Amino acid sequence: MKQIILVVLVFSQSLLAQKRYSYPTARGSGVATSSGSSVTYDVSASFGNYNNATYNEINLGLNWLLSDYLNWRNSLFNRFGENITSVSGLDSSLRLQTTVSSDEETFGLHAFLGPGVRLASDNWNAYFGEAGLVFKLGGLKIGAGIKAMTYVDHRKDKSNKELPQNDQQVFLILSGGGSL
Repeated sequence: MKQIILVVLVFSQSLLAQKRYSYPTARGSGVATSSGSSVTYDVSASFGNYNNATYNEINLGLNWLLSDYLNWRNSLFNRFGENITSVSGLDSSLRLQTTVSSDEETFGLHAFLGPGVRLASDNWNAYFGEAGLVFKLGGLKIGAGIKAMTYVDHRKDKSNKELPQNDQQVFLILSGGGSL
């Protein structure tokens, strides 16, 4: 229940401030600039658990859409929760993506996947792979994804228990973002 309230609070502000934004499509529409690329931003929230401790994570992402099919995403994040070590840092990933939408761009499906690296505080650096789907219905975008991480260093929780080397996160996308 806490995760749902957190996600609603984070995304309600983003939804109110959101201007018309379209994911790039195979037809070449979207937010392209004269050079063929664009920069967008987004806000997302995720959750997971380890050693019976639940955590939440907030991300502020900056996307450099290199083409209709390639996105270099850099995201500042902060992981927090009860009885866990708070961690912050930068995720950088290269996402392959595609979008299928109606002619009016009122309905659509956006899919992405790709590898990345996490540079984090307290030696929580990791390599990851991520994938997700976003559904568009009018101006509302709803989606979800998963991020599978493998940590470089061995980590321990606040109780000094060894943490697993691998971690999976589920993230929710409740609105698109904006364009810079």
